[in-house]
Amino acid sequence: MINKTREDIINDLLLLDEEVSLALNDNFQYEIVIVGGSALLLINKITRATCDIDAINSSVELRPYMIKYDINDRVVSYKNNFDEGYYDRKEKVDIPTKKINIYTASLEDIVISKLCSQRQKDIEDINNPLVYQSIDWEVLDKIIYDEDFKYNMLNEHNYNMFMLAYRDYKEMYRK
Repeated sequence: MINKTREDIINDLLLLDEEVSLALNDNFQYEIVIVGGSALLLINKITRATCDIDAINSSVELRPYMIKYDINDRVVSYKNNFDEGYYDRKEKVDIPTKKINIYTASLEDIVISKLCSQRQKDIEDINNPLVYQSIDWEVLDKIIYDEDFKYNMLNEHNYNMFMLAYRDYKEMYRK
């Protein structure tokens, strides 16, 4: 796989939109919700390249076309780190598409997923001032301290590990 920059991701999404516009001749608007490093690139919070584009929500009709552009919607680990309210917090990506509405998860939801992951590159992503200075800490706390959040985690151990990571992160960066 070739590492993708922000420009590469936007180009792939526009090419996907063009291909889908030609292939699916209907009046329906499709959608994709992008997460992970590619989402942070799209919202200009990191500059490192990423290997693929991860999506936690996409219209089923798009799946045959997404593979060509390295858009992966088989991301169970991501899905486990998003509460049901993530969809209401998604952010529209401002690129000129015809057929596909492209969103990213909210910055707060992305931070949660990266804290859950604990992979080194994910921690580096959220330790970036462009990320932690842009977080709406009240929204983040509201998500995390909601009763339902705990039940989205796979088990008590994962939840406890996440809460330790979040407390450390918040202590370091919330001003």
